[in-house]
Amino acid sequence: MGIIFVAGTYGVGKSTLCAKLSKLMKIPDFSAGDIISAVNGENYGANKVVADKNANQNILAIQVKQLLKTTPNIILAGHFCIFDSNGNVDYLPNSVFYDLEIKKILLLEAPISQIVKNLSRRDKKYYSEKQIQLLQKAEAQKANEVATNINCKLYVHHMLFNETDVSSCLSYLDGGNKL
Repeated sequence: MGIIFVAGTYGVGKSTLCAKLSKLMKIPDFSAGDIISAVNGENYGANKVVADKNANQNILAIQVKQLLKTTPNIILAGHFCIFDSNGNVDYLPNSVFYDLEIKKILLLEAPISQIVKNLSRRDKKYYSEKQIQLLQKAEAQKANEVATNINCKLYVHHMLFNETDVSSCLSYLDGGNKL
């Protein structure tokens, strides 16, 4: 059983990339936010604020374990860090990453200005470049920490927002390093 965990800031392109990878790899993809909201009823659209991050991560771990009983490999899009209600970076608890049976981590990064544009267009919400820069930096630090602690491979991909993103990530994920 195994999880390919695709992480990155809001608006970096996780969902789009995961859908393409899922189709090519014939592995189902899921959004951590969608899995959590299906249980707790919260909607994480443009409003990224969560009521209880610890409870949400427990929900995620339980639901993913259920998924892995019927689907041995999945692609899971999620975060290592989120914004709190004041717009500050908030780290998700380490425990969920230890519980998830992650086999590979794919961390997506992009130019800060592009992420801000993506979020403005998609969510109709404005984030400052400084906020997104802090979030992207924290996401990278936490991804490295988690990968080291769970002895997991980490690949950092810098999004170009074209088909080379898919081929580059597919090469890493599929390149002789099967789950």
